[in-house]
Amino acid sequence: MEHILSLLSQYGLWVVFFGMIVEGTAVIILSGVLCHMGVLPCGATTVVAILGAIAGDQIWFYIGRNYAQKFLSKFPTIEKQIKKLQEKVQSKADILAVTSRFIYSGAIAFPLVLGIHHYSHKKFTVLDSIGVSLASVSGLSIGYFLSNSFQKVLGDINHFEHMLLFIIVVAVGVKVYNSKTT
Repeated sequence: MEHILSLLSQYGLWVVFFGMIVEGTAVIILSGVLCHMGVLPCGATTVVAILGAIAGDQIWFYIGRNYAQKFLSKFPTIEKQIKKLQEKVQSKADILAVTSRFIYSGAIAFPLVLGIHHYSHKKFTVLDSIGVSLASVSGLSIGYFLSNSFQKVLGDINHFEHMLLFIIVVAVGVKVYNSKTT
């Protein structure tokens, strides 16, 4: 465990950056736990998480804007469904741009859909940056404070089993929350 924590201490910010590009929810909560444990610096982790999330959202927006139509044209049924959503997307686009990171799996879906529907890139970047900042700070705080509560219940998190249990509890909690919202 000490070896893993040592590696995370050295390369953890890179893991946070690329993790936020690919996923987000679990990465940001676990990053908060690692900040509480003193493995990652809170300030730098916050900045890196925000930059990684923005980079990821920009990639999905770009893919939606430039490549999704070609892909969708091969699937006419899906393309029709996407076109039906256009009016709803346009009427709620600003809200989607801000809230994408607060909705499980929205970090990929919303930037992609907004790109498909030719939402303003400049407006997306500004609103997404605001939403990403709020989501990153919130997620880090949740992880930080969950870690504190978890330590009170199980004692100091120095054993691999406790860390694994914590990860499982967080994953199950996210899964349960996601199933209730869908």
